[in-house]
Amino acid sequence: QQLLSNLEKQLHTFPERPLILKEKNGKEITVHPDFTLISRRTGNIYYYEHAGKIDDPKYAMDFVKKIELYVANDILQGRNLLITYETAGAPLSVNCVRKVVEMCI
Repeated sequence: QQLLSNLEKQLHTFPERPLILKEKNGKEITVHPDFTLISRRTGNIYYYEHAGKIDDPKYAMDFVKKIELYVANDILQGRNLLITYETAGAPLSVNCVRKVVEMCI
């Protein structure tokens, strides 16, 4: 979170900002991406999700379902969805987060 705060000259950052998506059956559902990022230069919107406990099977299953919901709403990794992962034994480096987020600038 502090890293994203340091990038605020180039990005508007909104932690846990509500986002309404549609499920396959058409029902609306509200999700809260870890961060919504808006480029100050382009106005493009990106959603950032961090899978911090991907080694937990229940957490991983719920995370995959959330990603499937994003994809069903044309929010795609590599385009407007940023995803980082870590496990208890393999923590994520700040440098990795910086490189992923900098693609929005």
